Amino acid sequence: MEAEHPEVVGIGDLTGHELIGESGCGAVFRVKDAGGNALALKIFDAATVNRELLEKTTRRLQAGGWPDGVLPVVSSDFQASPAFRIMPLMADGGDGETPRPRSLQHRLDEHPGLESWKLVKALARALAAMHARGIAHGNLKPGNVYIDDNGAPLLADWALGNMPGVKHFEFTDAVLYQAPEQLRDPGGYLEAGGQRWDVFAFGVLAYRLLTGNFPRCNETFSQVAPPVGETRREGLRADLGKIAANLEAQPDCTWPDVSCSPLEGGMREWIGRCLELEPLKRPPNMMDVVAGLDAVEEKLAAQQEREGLLDQRRHAGRRAWRAFFAMGVAAALAAVFAALWHLERTRFAAEKIRLGDETRSFKAAAETALAARDAAALKAAATEETLASERQAWLESLAASRQAGDRLFSWAMENNHRRLPTLDGRAQRLKQLESYFEDFLTRTADMPDLVEEHARARLQLAEISLATNDATAATRRLDEALKMWEPLPTNADFKLRLATDSLLLALLRQTNADPQTEAAFASARKAFDAVPRSEVDADRMDRMLAVLDFHEAKLHAARGDETKALEQLMRATQTLNRISEQRPDSAILRSELAACHLSSASILDEMGNPGDATEVRQLASVELRKLVEKNPEDPAPQLELAACYGAMAEAAVLSGDIAAAESLSRQSTTLLDGLLARQPENPRALSRKAAQLGLLAGILRDRGQTAEAVQHYDDGIRMLEALRASAPEDTTVSYQLSLLWWQKSRMAGASGGRDEEIALLGRARDLLGSLEVSPPVSGPPPGQLRRSAAYLAGDLGHALQLANRKGDAARAFTTAVSLWEALVKSRPQSEEYQEGLAWSRQRLADLK
Repeated sequence: MEAEHPEVVGIGDLTGHELIGESGCGAVFRVKDAGGNALALKIFDAATVNRELLEKTTRRLQAGGWPDGVLPVVSSDFQASPAFRIMPLMADGGDGETPRPRSLQHRLDEHPGLESWKLVKALARALAAMHARGIAHGNLKPGNVYIDDNGAPLLADWALGNMPGVKHFEFTDAVLYQAPEQLRDPGGYLEAGGQRWDVFAFGVLAYRLLTGNFPRCNETFSQVAPPVGETRREGLRADLGKIAANLEAQPDCTWPDVSCSPLEGGMREWIGRCLELEPLKRPPNMMDVVAGLDAVEEKLAAQQEREGLLDQRRHAGRRAWRAFFAMGVAAALAAVFAALWHLERTRFAAEKIRLGDETRSFKAAAETALAARDAAALKAAATEETLASERQAWLESLAASRQAGDRLFSWAMENNHRRLPTLDGRAQRLKQLESYFEDFLTRTADMPDLVEEHARARLQLAEISLATNDATAATRRLDEALKMWEPLPTNADFKLRLATDSLLLALLRQTNADPQTEAAFASARKAFDAVPRSEVDADRMDRMLAVLDFHEAKLHAARGDETKALEQLMRATQTLNRISEQRPDSAILRSELAACHLSSASILDEMGNPGDATEVRQLASVELRKLVEKNPEDPAPQLELAACYGAMAEAAVLSGDIAAAESLSRQSTTLLDGLLARQPENPRALSRKAAQLGLLAGILRDRGQTAEAVQHYDDGIRMLEALRASAPEDTTVSYQLSLLWWQKSRMAGASGGRDEEIALLGRARDLLGSLEVSPPVSGPPPGQLRRSAAYLAGDLGHALQLANRKGDAARAFTTAVSLWEALVKSRPQSEEYQEGLAWSRQRLADLK
């Protein structure tokens, strides 16, 4: 049959193009390459696939070689028109013959059978190999499992069908194997849900292979599933939500018969776990399922070996006692016969002989019993020595595994790790870890020999609470763990771990504006003091101390102690500079160093040293540019660099260098535009662009370009009002919005729109006032809010005075005087504050 899609003829050096099948995602052609090898060319219908997802999953599976159990892709181009994929042809039949696919769908009539369990375990390992690469199949069904020449399964057609981003989906029997949450929301594939979907689908397929039925909704599913030898039923439409509801209406699934052996019972138990409707009750991935199935086999093998040894010992014991008994009987009979014989000869001699024989018999029996006792004692001692040796080996193995376990635990908790790939599904993974450790503590509560493991589990629970930002639970659990560790031995690395946990708790308290934050920082510093520096990674410890200095400095700055804050920031900066010079490739250190520079600049601004602040921001921009060059796709350093340029532009405006201000502002805007092209809803980027629009509007206003300036103000205000509507708690957005209203009011006043000017100033004043009443956890510091409010109150008073509203003007100037007085009290040496107070007092006096 000739190709119905002429465009496929131009793909590669392929010949033949015989249409051999069609599916909901496209058409399949039998082709041959230049060497005459038969291949399968699949042409995708663009509306039924997610090109980017297919490309990403295929690339990750191919990296490092195709996993065992996965059908390799010979060639593909998912961005071409049409998108296509070339794979080995898994079908029987030569040219001109109708090919018969070598898929499991065409061999379902062989199951259940003698090879069913073997196939189930091979399928589990193939899916586990995909999960080890971080890829979920998401489209498991018999027609997507091919069988090679050795009878082993090969998985194909991953990330097709009911997937996120698919515009048109046609019914396939894959939905009969899918979990309820996939049926309702395929978008969960992108949120690390896909691997648990595969676990469920594996459970359904395994159950069907072993019993011939579906575990739930068997009557309905059997009617719509394609019969053996066919790949699909035509004309079917499915309500996926209804299918999910029908599955959930049958929470339990049972096996049709009793297990024929403990091994089969253990295997069935694991398949039952896979079939749980609640995602978190299923194993998180197929690697855990394979480990569980292997553990069942290993456990039963060990039990059989142990029973065999015990049987040998019991048989040996019974044979020994039978021998001892027989010897005793034989000795007694010999004595009796000897006595009778001698009695016939002579009564007196016989009596003497009988007594002598009895004495010897008793001695022999006693010696035999003693020998048996000694042998038993030696055997018991040898057994005890063997058990002690095995126990010691087990304890050594456990101790060796703790370090690996701790590393895996820290990997599982982190969002990102310097040396390890990202693990998906962090929130669900943390819940799973928490459930595991709580269950461990409950099950082993009456085992005092595990006291160190209990203490370790308590500490890991505390670290899970830190990772989930639950300060209350973290505090309680960390206290419990520390009490348990008090009588136990700890090394230097473990003390550093405890100190790091104390620091994380302090940072969490600071984020939550907890009044105990200062005490928490002091406790963390005390914990670091207890760490023997010479026995740990000194650079790592210095980095932790720099983080402590950096964040504690923020606490001092918020209290108004800028000198102490700046001192600690300089110390943190020096430490991070030294470490980053030794490790120039470390993006994390450069990010922390830039953060220190920017915090120092903010404090210098607060202290009235804008020139020094600009120099420090220039240092920060150097580090941030290196980060952007190293990770051009990472939005975080781009945001910070844009903010750095923006702050430098504001400083240039204040110093009168308008050309530099405009250049820096446009650099900031260019960075933000690039970021918004990729992330159009990024709130931080939108907020910072709005701020730059306001700055550029001021420059345009001063040049006389009034229309352009008003347009910039309106665009910035529109952005910020939309952001504030969706996140009213964002204090930075509210602060910037009040500033733009304020700046636009000046243009309105200059053009004679006095009422509009006063209205805009009033809105800005009210919004700033709300921020002062409830000081923000993040965003502008209280001193900056008060300073802006003081200037704004003065401008409002001036506008009211020009509108001949003297009473309202007097109240506004009185507010300005109060604000400037508070600012002067906080920093008496500030000339800016003194001048602001004098101006406001003079204006108030002029009204009287």
